[in-house]
Amino acid sequence: MKLLLDFFPIALFFAVYKIKALHFYQNEGLHSAIIAMILATVVQISVTYIKQKKFEKAQVIGLVFLVVFGGITIYIDNPVFIMWKVSVLYVVFALALVASLWIGEKSLLQRMLGKELDLPGKVWMQITWLWGLGFVGIAIVNAYYYVLPSIQANDNFFGTGERFGLSGFDCATSANQALCLLAQQAEESWVNFKLFGTMGLTLVLILLTVITISKHIKKKS
Repeated sequence: MKLLLDFFPIALFFAVYKIKALHFYQNEGLHSAIIAMILATVVQISVTYIKQKKFEKAQVIGLVFLVVFGGITIYIDNPVFIMWKVSVLYVVFALALVASLWIGEKSLLQRMLGKELDLPGKVWMQITWLWGLGFVGIAIVNAYYYVLPSIQANDNFFGTGERFGLSGFDCATSANQALCLLAQQAEESWVNFKLFGTMGLTLVLILLTVITISKHIKKKS
């Protein structure tokens, strides 16, 4: 249930982007998707607070980054900022996790999950490094395979430094239809990765975590 709540804003972002693109709302698809994601994140934080009677720091930090990077994207109509937000946010989370191993008596993951899981310090360190390196891996995949190619394709179409969102853009009306389609496909590939890629890689991290802690749980039982 929590996993579904965590990915609700991303799923809504994806849905709004695709719907707008289908109806050819030129340059509005990405903007509308960002606004929808911000509202969904506010709902996500509110639901978490109602259930737990406290705010979850990761969600609040995510909202701040989303408002800042998403706001810049909308204001100057440059998709590169919201694209980079994914990598920046995951790197920040990774640094916070790894740094917590040396700050305080318990790691960040142990403080978050210690009530549900009774694990030795060595195991907490292992899964902290697993998630820290995993988050860095997601950030690298996002940047290298999706953001940079999208920037290059956008620059080839519009010209260097003149990037614009392309969701819903009718490439048939463009003089450079081939370059337009490549740039549009690159942006759509990033949107697909934002939902399916990050979710899939996160599920891999969850599976590896379960495997790691199950060894210890079996020994205790």
